[in-house]
Amino acid sequence: MTGRSENLTGAAWMTAGMFGYVVNDAFIKRAAEDLPLFQAVFLRGLVVVALLTLIVRVRNVAVPLRSYLERPLLLRMAMEAIGTVAYLITLTKVPIAGLTAVMQLLPVAVTFAGARLLREKVSAHRVIALLIGLVGVLFIIKPGGDDFSPWFLGGVITVGLIVIRELATRNISAALPGTAVALGTGVVITTMGAAITVFTGWEQPNTSTLLLLASGACFLSLGYVASVNAVRTGDISFTAPFRYSVLIFAIALQIIVFGDVPDGFTFVGSAIVGAAGLYALAHEQRPTIKPTR
Repeated sequence: MTGRSENLTGAAWMTAGMFGYVVNDAFIKRAAEDLPLFQAVFLRGLVVVALLTLIVRVRNVAVPLRSYLERPLLLRMAMEAIGTVAYLITLTKVPIAGLTAVMQLLPVAVTFAGARLLREKVSAHRVIALLIGLVGVLFIIKPGGDDFSPWFLGGVITVGLIVIRELATRNISAALPGTAVALGTGVVITTMGAAITVFTGWEQPNTSTLLLLASGACFLSLGYVASVNAVRTGDISFTAPFRYSVLIFAIALQIIVFGDVPDGFTFVGSAIVGAAGLYALAHEQRPTIKPTR
């Protein structure tokens, strides 16, 4: 079981990663209105790869090419690529609220996987925090309004692929920095975007769209690095509830950027999700009192 300090650091990384992913989603969604989706993924990826390569060089991190042939890293990159395709295809077939509901299986799934396969000790407090967060999620997404579609299975498949990705991440050599792992991910996703663009067509991007993609790339780079460090630093079961923070960031972005104020249920759900994180932090920081004889 990972130490208290490492778990708190992992929680901070996870929260930062969710923030990076949400802001990136906003930029890519806007850019995809002017470009084919996978062309946008490809162009954004070029900036991600360039940025992460620069960071690796500036930090003078020696990363032999053979390091990218490690089985856990190859598995992680493969799951990232397949998961991205599965998620984006599913997103075009079902309502986003319904897919969001399905994706909230992820924190529960990674907690179960961490307990069963990594033999992490999942305390009652961690389970309670996870369930509290899930209740908050239900308030936010209000499932049940959409008709069932077989395409929702794409969301379930994506969850399974991400769980495998996280387990693979825990087995990557500690000698390989998180930035280097993120760089490998960026290369794979960019290559995938280029390959699919060959079949979906190319459109000439304008300057504003390129700026959107470059901005999204900066936040996606944060998401990549932070999510890798979160899984490698803290227990998967402890950091799992902090994945729910993605919904709070999405709601804040919806209000600030798009001027769309959500309903009361959403605010209540956000408060519950925040309470789940505070509950987890409070019990992780609480010192263990040894019984006296």
